Amino acid sequence: MKIVKMSLDNYSLVKDLWRECELREEPEDQREEIAILLESPQATGFIAEENGKIAGAVLCGSDGRYGYIHHLAVAKSARKQGIGKSLVEECIRFVQRRHIIIMVRKNNEIGNAFWSHLQFQNADWIKVQFIKIQ
Repeated sequence: MKIVKMSLDNYSLVKDLWRECELREEPEDQREEIAILLESPQATGFIAEENGKIAGAVLCGSDGRYGYIHHLAVAKSARKQGIGKSLVEECIRFVQRRHIIIMVRKNNEIGNAFWSHLQFQNADWIKVQFIKIQ
């Protein structure tokens, strides 16, 4: 397995992986929005390649204070091999921040177990609020 930076050429395969992993599709996941993210010096994506296929993918970035990890996905057939952990480690090196924030849906049992295994903790001192602007 090797981890490389994501390029826009990988977009359709990564999007297929997100669907396989049942990640909720957001408007920010459109090709044009991902292109903006990948062109930013503060953000990037990584993919894990195995046997010529994408086995995992993740997006990450920093706002200057905090690091963020988005859309970590590992193909169901490639789980429990350290791919997710390796992608997270690559993100942590990229953002170079002391605090990394992730958002995991409450009912995502697999995701919550994964992040707990990596020593990420629930932040009971923070409440996430969201507005959808049309």
